[in-house]
Amino acid sequence: MRIIPGLILLLGVAGVAPLAGADKWEISGVGGGSIYRDLKASGGSPVRSAKFGFFNGVTAGAVVSQTGGGHWGGEFHYLFQTNNQRLRAAEGTSGAADFAAQSHAFHYDVLLYATPRDAAIRPYVAAGPGLKVFQATGAERAFQPLGSLVIFSRDNDTKFLVSAGGGVKLRFAGAGIVRLDFRDYVTAVPKSFAAFPGIKVSGQFHNFVATGGIGITF
Repeated sequence: MRIIPGLILLLGVAGVAPLAGADKWEISGVGGGSIYRDLKASGGSPVRSAKFGFFNGVTAGAVVSQTGGGHWGGEFHYLFQTNNQRLRAAEGTSGAADFAAQSHAFHYDVLLYATPRDAAIRPYVAAGPGLKVFQATGAERAFQPLGSLVIFSRDNDTKFLVSAGGGVKLRFAGAGIVRLDFRDYVTAVPKSFAAFPGIKVSGQFHNFVATGGIGITF
């Protein structure tokens, strides 16, 4: 699978995180919501336009964290997301279409904590690289509304991902962790959105994800 070399590269990046002297690990299960910012497709004669992107969806996954004795840490995230693709009319255009889809996000974040490791409350900011596997699972149709602008297809695609955001961890019962996270995942447009010839599509997807979870320190 072509995703394997990318994951190896991602794990290599994780190795350069500033975690000297790290000796604590956390593992957490997380779940929450996923919202995308739409992009615009326009062109043709006369000029027509539409907005395309993803419906709001849900996400679930796991986080493995490593923390040092100071204010730095690192985390590997996996998230499964269910966000169906959508296409809807903009000015001067009518119609709408949708297409079943899901995705898998893998990323490694470096964390900067506001408080030391043993504090009961640990707010932090985070950023890092990753990969996102987009899987379009809908049924292709001979006729699709707004198909003269953007066409849905079952092409799966893997895109480089940039993660940025923050969160807070709350310690309880000694080894227990409750966490709240917010991330903005930035990726290029996957192949499952195919612009019709002569139609201009620009920009990158911003995927805003809010999750909560519970874990354990060991």
